[in-house]
Amino acid sequence: MASRARFLGAAAATAAVAAFPTAIVAQARKTLTIGYVPSTLFAPVFVAAERGYLRDAGFEATLTPIVAGADSMSLVAQGQIDVAAAALSAAFYNAVNRGLEVKYVASTGYQPRKGQPSALLIRQDLYDGGLRIPGLKGKKIGWIGNQGAASAYYVARILRKDRLRLTDVESLNIPNPEQQTALEHKAVDALFTSAPFSEEFAQKRLATIVASPPPGIAASGIFFGPALLRNHDNASAVMTALRKAAAEIAGNGFYAPANVEAYAKYTKQPVELIKASPRYDFKPDLRIDQGTLEDMQREFVADNILTYKQPLNEVRLVARF
Repeated sequence: MASRARFLGAAAATAAVAAFPTAIVAQARKTLTIGYVPSTLFAPVFVAAERGYLRDAGFEATLTPIVAGADSMSLVAQGQIDVAAAALSAAFYNAVNRGLEVKYVASTGYQPRKGQPSALLIRQDLYDGGLRIPGLKGKKIGWIGNQGAASAYYVARILRKDRLRLTDVESLNIPNPEQQTALEHKAVDALFTSAPFSEEFAQKRLATIVASPPPGIAASGIFFGPALLRNHDNASAVMTALRKAAAEIAGNGFYAPANVEAYAKYTKQPVELIKASPRYDFKPDLRIDQGTLEDMQREFVADNILTYKQPLNEVRLVARF
């Protein structure tokens, strides 16, 4: 009996020792709060979270959807979230100019060489009547967000070819769920939106796709707040996990079943719809698209959208880990 008791005690001790490292690892994991816009533009974030790459890097990640990139800037700068997966916007530049602690650390979805995941559409009756981009001066164009949103910048890049500016058109903030109604009721003359909505509107003959942003540019990415900016090791660990995910989806891996399931979970879009929609391109190293970062600032300064006139230096805008 005593022998059996000693055996059971030893077994229990062995089990406790075996479990101890796991418990230590679990306790050592750091909390990481991520706010994200529900779009495949941020696919690396979804894959890094869902496939366990952030967990392997020592983080217990919590992902919370946010409406738009502009909404996230104050949250990340004030430390209410650690990471924002969102688009560049006037809100970011203005936040940095005010001295808030937020920096752009990576670019995510690039406009692709093939396909049009983001596009400008002209309302079908106007298109049939001959309206094209040069005739949009004075017309109403809808997109998600205000004049300082990334969508506004993409519209500006499209208009630029015909020597038009954002100030030449009337902008309307129209969320995705309201865009079809806006077209049907003729509340807008043109609309900038993304797949699958762009393709759906074209198929229903509500509007015709006339242009998309230049390929190879990215106005979306990752922003870090104070907690990560003040801890180089943690920031580097997060970026390593995100780069692992980006490298996995940069090529054909984008459509791997486990990855598509991750996009579907966080964007709330059906798997089949994601598979059928045009995709964005991704750089494995998540390098910052410096050209777009600077050009957007110049565009918004010229259009009096920013609260300052002298462009901010790159050092104030970005951090690299």
